[in-house]
Amino acid sequence: MEPMLSLNPSESDFLTCTIDSLRQVIHISNTIEAPILCNETALLTDMCVLVGFTGEICGRMLIDGSIQSFRRLGEMMFGMELEGEMLHSFVGEIANMVAGSICTFISQKGRNVDITPPTIMEGEIKLFGFVKAILVPLAIDGVGKMNIILLVKEEKVV
Repeated sequence: MEPMLSLNPSESDFLTCTIDSLRQVIHISNTIEAPILCNETALLTDMCVLVGFTGEICGRMLIDGSIQSFRRLGEMMFGMELEGEMLHSFVGEIANMVAGSICTFISQKGRNVDITPPTIMEGEIKLFGFVKAILVPLAIDGVGKMNIILLVKEEKVV
């Protein structure tokens, strides 16, 4: 793991805007722990959602957690238990909310980015083929731990 000082301006913006977005979207008391740089395989737990970023900042964001954590988060945010397709819809929507907010914050820094539709995945997953990942541990009161993982690519030259 590398020190955080090795982030280029694009990666730093992506991380800062992600943290700002989490604070805006997750209204339940939470703790965003110190980000960690990873350069190897990422192992995900039993449910995650992936959203891509295109434009002046290219990369992907994953929100990783247990199915139970996503259920609790849905129940706390909407006041009802979510199962099956409703849970999948919620997981995709929470990713859209966070990613959309990231885009808004990034645009305020003068960069143009768009997002791709969310992809929900279940089961143990290993990620390969990325240069750098920034792991942002998130502990949500009454929900549990989740990880936000930013897979960053080279900055696009415009």
